[in-house]
Amino acid sequence: MNKSSIRKLAGLLVLTVLLAAAPLAPAEEAPNVTELMNSYTELDLSPYLGKTVFINFFTEWCYYCMQEMPDIKALYDTYSEDELAIVLVHVWDGENADNTASVKGKYGMEDMTFFEDEDMMVASLVGLQGYPASLFLNPDGTLEAAANYMLTLEQMTGQLDAMGVARKAAEE
Repeated sequence: MNKSSIRKLAGLLVLTVLLAAAPLAPAEEAPNVTELMNSYTELDLSPYLGKTVFINFFTEWCYYCMQEMPDIKALYDTYSEDELAIVLVHVWDGENADNTASVKGKYGMEDMTFFEDEDMMVASLVGLQGYPASLFLNPDGTLEAAANYMLTLEQMTGQLDAMGVARKAAEE
């Protein structure tokens, strides 16, 4: 194994530990999640470099995942698209693309970014231990915080505000 592979595996281990950690655990040795995703999965986060990224892992059968959806839609409606990218990772844990279409329609999320984790490789990469789970990435692609449980709107906005993400200008 070369040094680069060892560094990437160490980053994966840190990410897995963070997902199992306390509420919105801060990243101490922040792995570059964008680099890891681009290296090991089909999820390409490189278009979002320069923006804060909120990644949410969900399934439609997960009650708590569906409880988060209106709040995630509120984030999309509240924060500047120039500063925040929201990526919803639909883990195909007994599901398929029909479930994504259902969630999009039910919660008015047709314009939002969804990634179909058909082979569950993205979920495996981050060591997903259950649903829902969320990652907050800095504009450089490094992990800022992670949670492996349902977040409230207040927790989501609190984290994004702490990261300095601008809200959309109020319409007049």
